[in-house]
Amino acid sequence: MVTERLQVPAHPQGTATPVPAPSPAQELAALQELTAAEEVAAPEELTAAQERAALEELAATETPEALRAPIDRDLTEIAEALSPGKALDLGCGTGQNSVWLARRGWTVTGVDVSPSALAGGRSAASAAGVRLVLDRADITVWRPTSRFDLVVSTYALPERGKGRSRMLEMAVGAVAPGGTLLISEFDISLHRQGWMAEKYLVSREEIERHLGGFRINRSSVSMRRHRHGYEERVLPATTIVATRRTDLRHAL
Repeated sequence: MVTERLQVPAHPQGTATPVPAPSPAQELAALQELTAAEEVAAPEELTAAQERAALEELAATETPEALRAPIDRDLTEIAEALSPGKALDLGCGTGQNSVWLARRGWTVTGVDVSPSALAGGRSAASAAGVRLVLDRADITVWRPTSRFDLVVSTYALPERGKGRSRMLEMAVGAVAPGGTLLISEFDISLHRQGWMAEKYLVSREEIERHLGGFRINRSSVSMRRHRHGYEERVLPATTIVATRRTDLRHAL
């Protein structure tokens, strides 16, 4: 409680005018008035709908990394021209491409060997309100049980060798008749520039050798903005887009 000091004017003869002491009733009334002025209204109780909206707003501020990561531009260009169907995302990582497809009506299976990446994918799918089938497996040995309308591998190829060859054969075989295959990977020219080891890179010719029975719609090398963690660079990438001919209907 704060007490104010009253300034009393001097009496003309130089004697102070006495200030009468407040009565107990006056003190009580003053205290009640001060307390009422300092009261803060209690917050109203939230309804169930208001609580749900508040939780949703909080969740929106904690967006999973997969929903903040950029979607591969080649994928968006291709998928937006296709009718949604079944999609396979090889080396799906934390699922940004898988979630993007699922939001647009695709039924998506993602495969990755990293349990932490798949945990991020599940979190991203939950936050986006979509369903993904996520398999933990090595894509050099994993085999699908059905075919897909869209098979995607973006910057996920194993290093050059038997594992990569098996993975490419599997990816090609997983495409349904009339379906589309998209492969994007860092181009071999990065080795010639001294940036990366050759075994991690790819050439258009290496991919095209596996595409018997496909119509190649695009085979190109172009500069792509690529982000890994907090680092972002513009690097040359090989992109192959191919469609499986509809007269090939062999079972897996």
